[in-house]
Amino acid sequence: MITAAAGATAFAICAFLRVFSDADISIPLIFVLTVLIVSRLTEGYFYGIFTSLVAVFGVNYVFTYPYFAFNFTISGYPITFLSMFVVSVITSALTTQVKRQEKLRLESEKEKLHANFLRAISHDLRTPLTSIIGSASVILENEDSFTAEQRRMLLKEILDEAAWLIRMVENLLSVTRMRGETAINKTLELAEELIGEASQKFKKRYPDIALCVSIPDEPIFIPMDIMLIEQVIMNLLENAAVHGGKPTRVELSLAVRGDRALFSVENDGDDIDPEIMERLRETDFFFTEAAADGKRAGGKRNMGIGLSLCSSIVRAHGGSVSAEAGSRGGACFRFSLPMEGHSSNVS
Repeated sequence: MITAAAGATAFAICAFLRVFSDADISIPLIFVLTVLIVSRLTEGYFYGIFTSLVAVFGVNYVFTYPYFAFNFTISGYPITFLSMFVVSVITSALTTQVKRQEKLRLESEKEKLHANFLRAISHDLRTPLTSIIGSASVILENEDSFTAEQRRMLLKEILDEAAWLIRMVENLLSVTRMRGETAINKTLELAEELIGEASQKFKKRYPDIALCVSIPDEPIFIPMDIMLIEQVIMNLLENAAVHGGKPTRVELSLAVRGDRALFSVENDGDDIDPEIMERLRETDFFFTEAAADGKRAGGKRNMGIGLSLCSSIVRAHGGSVSAEAGSRGGACFRFSLPMEGHSSNVS
C-alpha cells in the first residue's frame, strides 16, 4: 500500500507539472525522492528496489520523448537508473539496520523490565510468607503461654498477610491475562455498578478508613473489561490506604470530561516523596527500578507492581493515567477511559 500510494502520488505530481512545463529535469528527481520515501517506510530491500525499477521504466515510458514508448538511448539515462538503484539499496540497508537496532533496544528494555518485575515480586511475596510462617510457628511452639488476646492478634496478622497474598496473586493473574490476550474484550458496562462493587470490597478490607464516593446522577456506560478495570480501582484504593502514611479518608470519584470517563482516587495522608512522584509522571506508572526500591509502607511493600499493572490495563483500553499531589495533602491518582459508542440515558 505504501509503495502503490507513493508511486501513484509521484506520477500524479509529474503529470500535473507537465501541464505547465515541458522540462523533464524535475521528474527524475521526484521519483528519486519517491524511492527514498518507499525505502524508508518499508521493510527490507524489495519494495525500494521494485520502486526504483518502476520509476526508471515509468519515467522512460510516460514522461520522456517519444511519449508512451520506451527509449533507452537517451543521454544520461543509465546514470538515472543507477542513481535510483543505489539510493534504494543504501536507504533500505540503513533503514533495516536502524529498525534492527531499535528492536534490540526494545528487547533489552523488556528483559530489564521483566528482571525488575520478578525481583520485586520475589521480595513482596517472601515478606508476608515469612511473617505467616513466623507467627504460625510462634503459636505452635508457645501455645500454652499466650493469652487469648495475643493468639487473636497473631492470627489476625496471619489473616492480613494471607489476604494481601491473595491480592498479589490477583494482580499476577491479571498480568498473565493481559499478556495472553491480543486485545481487550470490552463490553458496555454501567460505571455505578463497577464503583459499587469496588467500594464494598474496599470497605471490608479497610473498615477503619472512610471511603467517600462521588459519581454523576445520570447513568454512565463505559466500554471496558469490567474485571480488569475493577482491579485497577482496587489497586489504586489499596495504594491510597496502605502507602498514604496513615490516611483517615479516601475519595473515589467519577466524572465525564468530553468523550472520556475520568476516575480519581485521593487520600488525605502523607505526601508521596517528590522524587517518586516525578518518576511516576515520567514513566506513566510503568514499573521501574525506582518504584521497586522506593519507600515502602511499613518497610515491606512497594506500589510499583500495582501501579504498573494499572497503567498496562488502562493503556490497553485506550486510556491514560496520571498522578499529582492531593488537594488535602496526600496524593491523587487518576485514569481516564474512552466512551466511544456509550449512551448516557437508559429507557
